[in-house]
Amino acid sequence: MINIDIFNNDERILINKGSQGFTLKEFTRQRFLDNLKFALNITVDPMIANLVDELKTKVMLLSEDEWNALTLKLPLKTLYDAETNVDEPPLD
Repeated sequence: MINIDIFNNDERILINKGSQGFTLKEFTRQRFLDNLKFALNITVDPMIANLVDELKTKVMLLSEDEWNALTLKLPLKTLYDAETNVDEPPLD
C-alpha cells in the first residue's frame, strides 16, 4: 500500500492538477509521466524544474500496484491548493 507522505504538499498539488479532467482509467502513470516530461521541457524556473524532476523520479519508482492505490486516493489532501493559495493578502 502506498503512503502518500512520500509526496510533499507541492507534489500532491501537481498530482491533483495532473489528474483533473481524467477518469481513473485514463489517468495512467505513463500519461502523467509524459506530462511531467513536457513540463520539464518548457519550464525556465530551476525550482519548478527541480520539483517536477523529483516528482517524476518518485512516480517512476512506484510499482503498478502502488500507482493504482495512489489514484484511488485522488484528490490527495493538501495544506492548500493552487486556487486558494494567495501570495499577498487582499487590499480591501
